[in-house]
Parts: sequence; structure tokens; C-alpha cells
Amino acid sequence: MRIATSTIYSQQTTAIDNQSAQYAQLGQELSSGIAVSEPSDDPQQIGQDLELHATIATQTQQSTDATAATNQLTQTDSALNGLTSLLQSANSLAEEAANSALSSTDRTAIVSQLNDMIGEAVSYGNTQYNGTYVFAGTASATTAPVQAVGDPPTSITFSGNEETQGQVLINGQSVSLSTTFQAAFNYNASDGSPSVYQVLINLRNQVQNPQYTDTSQASINAAGQVVYGQQVGGAPAPTTLSDAAAFSTTPTPGTGGNYTIDINGVPVTIGAGAAIDDGTPTSVVQEIDASGTGVTATYDAATQKITLTGTTAFTVADASGGGNLTEVLGLSGTGDSIQPISTQLGDINNALNVVLNTRATVGANLQQLSSISSQLQTDVTDNTNVETGIEDTPVAATTTEFTQTQTALEAAYATTTRLEQQTLLNYLGQ
Repeated sequence: MRIATSTIYSQQTTAIDNQSAQYAQLGQELSSGIAVSEPSDDPQQIGQDLELHATIATQTQQSTDATAATNQLTQTDSALNGLTSLLQSANSLAEEAANSALSSTDRTAIVSQLNDMIGEAVSYGNTQYNGTYVFAGTASATTAPVQAVGDPPTSITFSGNEETQGQVLINGQSVSLSTTFQAAFNYNASDGSPSVYQVLINLRNQVQNPQYTDTSQASINAAGQVVYGQQVGGAPAPTTLSDAAAFSTTPTPGTGGNYTIDINGVPVTIGAGAAIDDGTPTSVVQEIDASGTGVTATYDAATQKITLTGTTAFTVADASGGGNLTEVLGLSGTGDSIQPISTQLGDINNALNVVLNTRATVGANLQQLSSISSQLQTDVTDNTNVETGIEDTPVAATTTEFTQTQTALEAAYATTTRLEQQTLLNYLGQ
């Protein structure tokens, strides 16, 4: 059976076209380094490749978010670190100020340092990251949220709020982006302890104008009870000395049913039904203030303590037969300038512990972000390697195939050339 010449030519042409297409494709893969670039190349591989592209893009964005969150928390931690050092320095100054032998020059120098520290603490409170005040909460602050009142400062104002600045969800884990002003600076603490700023201001005031005080050694209320002073709106009513269950030490009046205490030897009589502090002349606080001894009294409902203050040293004692009022109020019996410093040392340590606890929380968040970032980097690397395996040309194998295709194509061309040289006479002569 004879095969038509046109059929032979057609088959040869098709073979050459196929070889040429494969040759061109392999050459493109070698020159570009990409083996799969179109869905028609390998639909299954392209599907996996596109999925990897999306996954890597998501992981890369999350890595960027983790970096931004880390930077913000690092800025916050830096401010808290500065605040920690500042309070440690204030503690040293307080111990130095407790030395009664300080000269006026020494006191002036300490006051100057404390004023500088108050300014530094204000700066820490106004720490910014990327144009946002990190301790301002969610308030839209256009000006610094912490402002000093007076020069030198007598107090501070805070215009932010106590909301955290949100959470960031990264790799399935939620991380807080900030802490609150209260948590960092012990501002408006629920236990009544002074803020970082008030601690520094109180210490400065004590060094500048030494006060002599006698403060309750512990809260005067019984466990689970509250001793009320003046109440806004009138309820609940102020606590009186006759409300025995409210006090940790049961008030027991002396002879005549009253309490008599001696302040610097001057007797001060207080009725058994007197309130601790209701604003009337018969209250414990008002009776002491009006005693003419130069000693005044204040009651702090937050700490449940009473404080007697004088401009010089003084003594406090129950008069003979006058009841147990000094024990009820937890007074030590001596007003001196050392007790305020001791109290302030305790306040400094409390504020310092608040800052350190907040730093521990921020540090834990930073550690969590570090772990998340490391995992994301590993995932991106692994997925990129898989993606590369799909997309990139296997050079050695493709080069071999390219060479084989080139050889086959050259052979096809040679065969076709020889066929084209054949004539009808060649076939007839066979």
C-alpha cells in the first residue's frame, strides 16, 4: 500500500510543529526560570500556587502587623523603664531627705531634682508612637494628655481615658496594643494610694516645707466595714464613735462617757457620739482642728486613715480616764518629720510595684509577639519554598529535555529535507 506524499508531509510538519512548540516552551522556561506561568501549563499546580500566593500574602501582612505592634509596645516599655529608674531615684532622694541633719542647701538641691523628676514623669505620660499618645487610651488627643498644673507643679491633669488602644489579632492570637494610664502611673487608684505624680509632689513638698505628722498605722475600719467621713449627698451617713462595729478596735469612752486626748499636753474632749468627720464642730477632725494646739486633722476615706499634722514636733496621748481614742485611730503618739518620709517611701515602693507589674504585662505581650513573628517567618519561608518548587524551572532536568528536544527537532528537519528531495522518478525507480 502506498502512502500519499501529502500525508507524509503533513505528518512530518505536525511532528516538527510539536517539537518546535516544546522546544520553544523549554527554552522559555530556562530563560525565565519559571516552569508554570499560565493555568494551561498545569491546572492543578497553578491552583496550589495561587493558594500559596494568598497564604504568603496574609502571613506577610500579619508579620508586618506584628512588627508594628512590637514597635508600639517597645515604645511603651521604654517609657515604663524610664519611669522605673525615676522612681528608684526618688526612693534614694527620700532616704536622703529622712536625714534630719540636711542643710537648707541640701534640701534645695533635692527639691530641684524632684521638680525635674515631675517634669520627666509628665514627659513619660505623654509618650507617643506614630503620632498617638500611648497612655491616652482611645481619646482623640490633639494635645498632650498629661499637663502639669503650676510652676513648680502642684498637680497634674489627664485628658485621656482609661480604655486600652485595642487588640491586634495575629496568627489566631490576640495581643493587647497598650496599657492604661491608671495601670502605668497608678492614677486614681481604687485603693486610694497616690499616683506617681502625687508621690513625687508629696515628697517635694515634704522636703521643701517639712511637716510633722502622726498617721494611722493601719486602716481604722474593721474587716469588711467602711468608716465614712463627709458624704456627698448625705448617704451613707458619717460614721460615729458609737458605731462600734465599724472600727477594728472597739471605741471605749472614758470617764463621763467622752474621750479626752492630750496634744502636746493640751486636753481635747470629744463626745462618744461624735462623727469621725462630718464637717460639724463636734466631729473628731473639727475638735482637733479647733484645739488651739497648732495641730490639724484630716481623714482619708480611701485609705481609712486619719492624719494629724503640725508645723513642729508634737505628742498625742489618751488622757487619764479619757478612753482609748489613740488606739482606735491607730496613732503612734508622736508627730515627727520622719513619719511622712517613711509613708512616702511606702508610696514610692507601691507606685514602683505598679509600674513593674505593668511592665511585666507589656513584656509578656512582647514575648508573645516575638513568638508569633518567629512562627510567621518560618511559615512564610516554608510556603515560599513550596511555591518555588512549583514555579521555578528544574534547570538540570529541563536542560536535558531541551537538548533532547533540540536533537529530535534537528533530526525531523533533516528527515523532512531528504523527503523534499525525493521525486516521482525516485519512487518509480524503486
